[in-house]
Amino acid sequence: MATKSDLIEAQNFSRRRLLTAFISGAPGGREIEPSKPLRAVIIAIALTIAVILAGVFYGVMQPGLPSDWRDNRLIIAKDTGARYVSSKSVLHPVVNSVSARLLIPSKDFEVITTTSARLAGIELGDPVGIVGAPDTLPAAERLINDGWTACVADDGGTRARIGGATASATRESVVVSSGGALYVVAGDTRFAVESTQADAVLRAAGIDTLDPVTVEPAWLDLFREGDDLEPIVITDAGTPLAGAAAGATPLAVGDVLHITGQAVGQRYLVLQDGTLGSLSPLAWQLYQLGTGRGADRVLEVAAADVADLATAKAPVGGADWPSDGFTTLSSDQRPCALLQHDARGLARTVLATTPTTNDATAGVTVTPGRGAIVLVGGRGAQATQLLTIVDATGTSFALPGADAETVARLGYTSEQVGRVDQSWMRLLATGPELSTALAGETPDPARAAGSGSGG
Repeated sequence: MATKSDLIEAQNFSRRRLLTAFISGAPGGREIEPSKPLRAVIIAIALTIAVILAGVFYGVMQPGLPSDWRDNRLIIAKDTGARYVSSKSVLHPVVNSVSARLLIPSKDFEVITTTSARLAGIELGDPVGIVGAPDTLPAAERLINDGWTACVADDGGTRARIGGATASATRESVVVSSGGALYVVAGDTRFAVESTQADAVLRAAGIDTLDPVTVEPAWLDLFREGDDLEPIVITDAGTPLAGAAAGATPLAVGDVLHITGQAVGQRYLVLQDGTLGSLSPLAWQLYQLGTGRGADRVLEVAAADVADLATAKAPVGGADWPSDGFTTLSSDQRPCALLQHDARGLARTVLATTPTTNDATAGVTVTPGRGAIVLVGGRGAQATQLLTIVDATGTSFALPGADAETVARLGYTSEQVGRVDQSWMRLLATGPELSTALAGETPDPARAAGSGSGG
């Protein structure tokens, strides 16, 4: 057992060791610096900043609702694809984005993307929108309001294209058959051929071979209606004109004159009212099939002989007949209709061609991502116009009562709206009518079911 002196000695030894440790420093002669008291504070601040930045990043990646979400916003839940239009802090499910655009004023339209979780708890209203309306529209720079083509397919149907067309306008003509009748199509005009003497009329018009192309009435309607090609018949032929004579020869109604010094093909017909009507080479040929049948005599007269006779206000025959008849397409050319516009922006459809080797299966094709916004109506500047959208599926949607604000709501300007004759719409499928009022109603599938092909 340790004695008291042993305990005192042990205590003194421990005291000496402790004293030596304090005065001798760290092993190897290094001094241990005391820890800095701000280090923990700096670490805490850094951790706080990291947490804040992580929260901001998460907020960007998982956005909530901005403060102005309550009215006139299209809100999309990106995890479900659900769409809503906000009105007075209520979310109304909307069936498509075009319906949403029609409901929201153009100056207020904005799209908000969020998640369905962040929409939980917000009051839901009645669904709205137009069933069958397009979900997307072409961007303004991708509109195609000009250059549409409609070519005759191999089976007599029609192949319409909006975008990607290769047909070129032609000065030639084509003889077509539709509904049992013959027509000559040239330029922007279709001329019906008189049926009882069709072959004779076509020969008189310069068409000496006949293999009509079968076409649909809708294709034929793309061209404006011209004057019928038919024999020219005048009444009272052979009746003398009192006091009128060509030298010693009295003149009668129905006489054909040529004035010395004028072009060989320039002739005049003495009309019932005593005037001289201009008779073009084509009209002269058709006159010989009518009243002038068998009367191939042309009186040569001096200008002085007919100085007292007035000139008729209009030429004899059709006002839009070509002067010298027609030249027809070659057999390796496929007839097409081509949509063009004049300097005033008015629509005009002209005959065009594409090689028969090009595919022409009946149907409608729109270049992907393209479409059109046009005013549809009759021909001429005064015709009633109806704003219409054509989407990438080749479906047309009329917007009755539309104005500049309607155009703006759809993302366009009035200057970007083209013009198209209503006959083109008959080639396209027809979707439901679009309007702000209809977009605000409860979706009605029956309205979409009522749409179909154009007509």
